[in-house]
Amino acid sequence: MEHGRVTHTIEPVYDDRSRVLVLGTMPSPASRNVGFFYGHPQNRFWRVMERLFALPDHALVDNDVRISFLLEHHIALWDVLASCSIEGASDSSIADPVPNDLTHILDAAPISHVFTTGGAAAKLCRRFDGNLLRERGIEHVALPSTSGANARMRLNDLVLAYSALAERIDMRQAKRAVRRAVLARRDAMDAADRAARSHELCRGLVSVLEHLPARATVSVYAAMNSEVDLDECIRAAFAHDLVVAFPCMQRTDNGRQDMVMRAVSQADYLARAVPFIDRPVASFMPSPEDEGRFALVDPRDIDLMIVPLVAFDDQGHRLGYGGGNYDAYLPQLDSDCIVLGAAFETQRVDRVPVEERDRTLARICCA
Repeated sequence: MEHGRVTHTIEPVYDDRSRVLVLGTMPSPASRNVGFFYGHPQNRFWRVMERLFALPDHALVDNDVRISFLLEHHIALWDVLASCSIEGASDSSIADPVPNDLTHILDAAPISHVFTTGGAAAKLCRRFDGNLLRERGIEHVALPSTSGANARMRLNDLVLAYSALAERIDMRQAKRAVRRAVLARRDAMDAADRAARSHELCRGLVSVLEHLPARATVSVYAAMNSEVDLDECIRAAFAHDLVVAFPCMQRTDNGRQDMVMRAVSQADYLARAVPFIDRPVASFMPSPEDEGRFALVDPRDIDLMIVPLVAFDDQGHRLGYGGGNYDAYLPQLDSDCIVLGAAFETQRVDRVPVEERDRTLARICCA
């Protein structure tokens, strides 16, 4: 296929409320045919947007609907190049590129971040627009290509990468998108693999338990769904004569549900006779007998806390299930308390969407 000179003919999408600008390189032949960006049926850009913003599958198939979506979510969309010589849709074949003038959009909208889709778009943006973005204090973030040719990245992988864009629009929505994507990965683990990795992780946790003094207090959790199963670690804690506490949700006087920790005996644990373990997200209304049987644990008395999580990154950022229970509880711990996150390797992401109130973990144990 010979190089042909291509001129950009698709108008940019933006208005005076746009906060982020997404740039590709140049519309592909398929996009030029349909008259809109990312028009090839195998390009996953619009599917990623559907997942990020919790839209039904195939909700963004019509160009007018796509434009409405972009404007509603304050996303501007265009390409780096105004013209170039290119072979088909191959970015690697681009020659003699001429850039678009981004100042039209940057003057009209409060753009804080520019996101490029694919390596070529990132390289060309840095070449032609790097100085302009730096002068205006606009951050450039390079994202992977959503092209079907980028076969090494599955849809969930792209959703996780593009959550950086969603963060700038709606932090809660970005967290939900990462949560859904990582839970899908965790749920897809083979049962035997999950059990083997739980065993490996528990072996590491038991080595921590062995350094605690007798009657030290350990906060654990009972695995829900596809979480790391701590049963082996919990049994070891009892064997080492440690006080073992589990999270318990309780209603406060103002009607709010708060997480506390209550001690559980080995006999009750093995008999599966603990209401707040069987129903961990339900409010537990303790009777006078329960108050003695499942003693309330002072956060300052906890020597080791093992924290469940949905996703984590290399900076120690943790994404939970969205209730903020551990974020509220962790500051109550004594400074000497050892806090460990527990997760499978598949729950690791490049970056977790974080807010100021979110707590980082100094150590996350994974397998």
